[in-house]
Amino acid sequence: MGLTIASDWMFAPEMESGAVVRVLDAWSLPTITSWAVFPAGRMMTAKARQFAERII
Repeated sequence: MGLTIASDWMFAPEMESGAVVRVLDAWSLPTITSWAVFPAGRMMTAKARQFAERII
């Protein structure tokens, strides 16, 4: 037994089966500021651009 902070998708099968249950629904992590830094003069890959758009 224990507690963890994880994304829902990581434990989706276990949550559906009831092996893992969500607790502390009203609690959430504090928000943080995220920065993405890329090398100058290089084209950003589509994967990097998509990732940066999701976190920023």
